[in-house]
Formats: sequence, structure tokens, C-alpha cells
Amino acid sequence: MLKRVLTIAIIMTGSVLLANAQEKQEDVTPKKGDKAVSLNLGVGSFVGMEAPAPNLSSYNISAPQTSWFDKQLSLNFEFKWMFAEKWALKAMGGFSFKNNPEYKAVPGSSTEGKFEEGDVPDYKFVTSKDNLKYSVVLGAERYVKTKYNKLFFRYGGEFGFSYGRQTAKADDESYLGKSVGEAFGYRVAGVTGFDYFVSKAFFISIEIRPLAYDYTVYNIRPQVGLKLLSSDRHGIDFLSNPMLKIGFRF
Repeated sequence: MLKRVLTIAIIMTGSVLLANAQEKQEDVTPKKGDKAVSLNLGVGSFVGMEAPAPNLSSYNISAPQTSWFDKQLSLNFEFKWMFAEKWALKAMGGFSFKNNPEYKAVPGSSTEGKFEEGDVPDYKFVTSKDNLKYSVVLGAERYVKTKYNKLFFRYGGEFGFSYGRQTAKADDESYLGKSVGEAFGYRVAGVTGFDYFVSKAFFISIEIRPLAYDYTVYNIRPQVGLKLLSSDRHGIDFLSNPMLKIGFRF
């Protein structure tokens, strides 16, 4: 009898210890000092720009819009730091630089602009272009527990800045210096979302901006020495810029 009692006690004690261990393992609540990185996939657009041709007789531009209704895929990285028990600071963004090298014009065999059968065609110059784009977003969010252990609701706000610039230059008489097109935008938005912690280290999130305001500017300068031609736009979005996030906490 004593052996049976001891056996049952040992089994019950082991079960309690195992349950406590499992309960501790399932405690994935974000805590002060936690840090996380995530890959953010969404739809939306920042700024687009193009350096204008330098030899047009007139120019007209319209400021770009920054809206998820464009349904363009957006991709960036995010870093988050829990600076308090329920509050986190975040920073996200991306950077891109591309260069198209210049190629000089190659004349063909046509005479005085007359092209006849058998003549070698002219190869026009290829414009040199530099494309620069980047975006930075800073914000703060508060975490709220739900009735599900691994699911957390969060809300907060963010401020973002995006910039794009393209310069064009070619060894051609029409390019009197570099042609420039640039655009930049500011964005202020509220953010809400849910984080599901698959484990202490791995989580998946969805989020959306219930209300967002953005301001964008587009500038062009076809030739050096000319005044900038500018256009700007104000915009308000509701339920915009949804995102899916895949991240790791450490």
C-alpha cells in the first residue's frame, strides 16, 4: 500500500512539475527589454520619380500619391524594442540604389540623314542614370493581452519619410548638365494589429493603418541652371497599407 501511495505521489508530483514547465514554456508575453526583427510584406507605394528629357519645349508634372490602393508589393525590414512592459519602439525602412551606365552614340552609314536599303542604322546614345530610393518609419505601439495565450493585440502610431531621386546624363549636345527628377513624402498614421507567437522566438503578425495622412512633393529640373518645377499632393487614407510580418524575438 505504501509503495502504491508513493508511486501515485511521485506520478502526481511529476505531472504537476511537467504542467508547470509547459505553462512556463507557453508564456510568450512580450517583456521589457525584448528585441525583435521582422520581414514586412504588404501592398502600397512610396515615391516614384523620373529624370525628364532635357530638350522638350514644355514640361508638366503631377505629384505622386502614396496609397496601398495602387496594389504594388512593398517589402521592408523592421526592428522593435520593448522599452517598457507594454510599450515598444519600432524602426523600419529600406534602401535601393541602381545605376545605368552611359553608352556613346555610334553613327551608321547613312548620308545626310538619308537612310537607304543596305545602310547601317545609327545607334543613339544610352543615357547614364542613377536611381536612389529609401524610406524610414519610426513609431511606438502598446501591447494588450487577449483571451488567447499566444495572441496579442497592439495599437500605436508612426511617422514615415520616403525619398527618391533619379539623375540622367549623356554625352550629347541636348544634355547641358544633369537632368534631375526627385520626389519625397511624409506620412503620419495610426497602426493596429495582432501578433501571434508560435514560440518565444518566432511570431507572425498582421496589421493595418485605420487612418493615415500623407504629403508628397515631386520636383524636376531638365537642365542645370533652370528653376525647379514642383508639384505637391495631400492625401488621407482609411484602412490602408495592410501588412503581413514574419519575425524573430531575441
